Amino acid sequence: MLIAIDLQNDIFDKNGSGYAESTEAVRDGIESRIQHAVDQGEPVIYTQNFYPEFEQESRSLESIRFDEAMFPQFRELLETHGDRYEKTFYGIPPEEARKIQKKYEDDVETDRTIEFIGAETNVCVLANIMVIQNIFPQANITLNRELIASTSKELGDKTIDVLSNMNVFIIGDGK
Repeated sequence: MLIAIDLQNDIFDKNGSGYAESTEAVRDGIESRIQHAVDQGEPVIYTQNFYPEFEQESRSLESIRFDEAMFPQFRELLETHGDRYEKTFYGIPPEEARKIQKKYEDDVETDRTIEFIGAETNVCVLANIMVIQNIFPQANITLNRELIASTSKELGDKTIDVLSNMNVFIIGDGK
């Protein structure tokens, strides 16, 4: 199972409010990994972050809607082949987590590997790994460090260190 976190304009587009330059190095690899999952019939789950109303106090609705949109390079693949879960803030909310648990419990039981890719490593990727790890404690949670991005390399690296001590398998060399 592949879980793609927040592949949105916010962090992947240069005009996004949370743009991370590190996304440029991982875009093509993320697209290839999603395509590989689709080709192999592997379930693809993706999150889409929607900003709370109070965000409108500090920026325009147009800016918010732009940030919330899926990054064009991934949009068609995800919308056609993925299973979207909405979130506000960092992690998938409990009601969405229950839907994932119910829908995918048999998949996780037969194939215990759940691979995470996406952004931002030290915020949303971290939060969503914790959610999924709690609903599927028997799963082999994997983080592909070649297919994640952060606005801060230092915080991203620290997060990977923390996750490696929380029964998360880190794959890839991150170069």
